[in-house]
Amino acid sequence: MKKILMCMILILCVSVPAAFSQFRFEIGASAPITVGAFDSSTSGFADIGSILDEVGIIPIPNLALLLQLDAGPIKLGAGIKAWTALIASAAYPIVQAELALGSLSIDASLGGYFLAYYGVPNTFGFEEIGAYIPDLSIWLGIGKKNAFRIGGGAMGLIPTSFDLTTVPYVVYAGLKVVL
Repeated sequence: MKKILMCMILILCVSVPAAFSQFRFEIGASAPITVGAFDSSTSGFADIGSILDEVGIIPIPNLALLLQLDAGPIKLGAGIKAWTALIASAAYPIVQAELALGSLSIDASLGGYFLAYYGVPNTFGFEEIGAYIPDLSIWLGIGKKNAFRIGGGAMGLIPTSFDLTTVPYVVYAGLKVVL
């Protein structure tokens, strides 16, 4: 009897959130505006923008697939985010929270720790990277359903040891379609 009760509880725990959740698909491109690092020893930001000066601003395509719980103006989700360049792609798991204020939305996500990658010619794998990737962005929705969004944000790279002596970051502008 205890096993049947335990199975019923597990089925309920899995099915109830799935009944009130929906899939969210995002596809877009982000262009780095500046690249830098925060140095806690000097409590300052060091600009590493010379990379962008040489290469220029190049949009980097990305997509995300999330299972999202809609709780009014706050949406919580978990899924996977992928970035791609001409010859390489990388994906990592994320958790995301979005605060929708009309056509303005604020997204905060935390991902990383594991990384799946694919590169040309035939390089692929799945590895623990030992870092978290926080991302904070603000988007302005356009259209009836605010599906097309323009905005920007910042993302960093924090080691799993939480050694915050030097934290690299990227500030970007982007656009995306949220379905």
